[in-house]
Amino acid sequence: MNRSGKILMLLMFVAYSTVGYLLFTADVSWKSSGEFSHLENVTTEKRVVVDFPLEVELASDVYPEFGLRGDFESAIKSSIREVFEGRNISVEFAHVRPVIIMPGESPPDWIDGPVVVLFIPFQGHEDRFYYETCYASVLLYASSSGDVGSYLSVEERYQGDTDDLGNFARELFQTAEAREYSGRPYSTLVVYWNTLEVRNGKLSGEDCWELLSREVARELEAWAETLN
Repeated sequence: MNRSGKILMLLMFVAYSTVGYLLFTADVSWKSSGEFSHLENVTTEKRVVVDFPLEVELASDVYPEFGLRGDFESAIKSSIREVFEGRNISVEFAHVRPVIIMPGESPPDWIDGPVVVLFIPFQGHEDRFYYETCYASVLLYASSSGDVGSYLSVEERYQGDTDDLGNFARELFQTAEAREYSGRPYSTLVVYWNTLEVRNGKLSGEDCWELLSREVARELEAWAETLN
């Protein structure tokens, strides 16, 4: 075989290998991420309230052009349930953050029992010939003492400035730590991802949103272990 034929075969091998890789594999990546935590065993009721973002629930109706179809909502709720129900902790999805505050009312400061707050400023999905991508920026906050006020106060300061969630996460953790002054054990977790992304091959056998959701829910496992 002459030199040009060998080069052609090499190029064909590289091309087929690349297509095969894109078709049959899936991987998870992110622009940046970080975690802040204070974890210790606490005695609480075996029930966790998860404040689920209304924006995610409405995304398939508000942005139909992104092809979301509610897949992210169902996937991340399922992944979070698995984390807690596998430890005999019941989960209630609710809207702790008020959608509308009526005159004379004020947002909650503390709730009775552990709380998890999800903040997802954006999400998206793109369909390619060989693969699909799904992505989201996510901040996860968990408080064993039901401290909602820390999150609400910091979120108000960062409204409209969510390109980098690192500063948001750091200030949220510091604020929550400062409010835990009772001397009792407590467990607090703040995790963030700037553009968490999954590339999923069309023949990988995986679901794009399920992969992304499992990556988020996995970070709750250590915190869930502290709830006794």
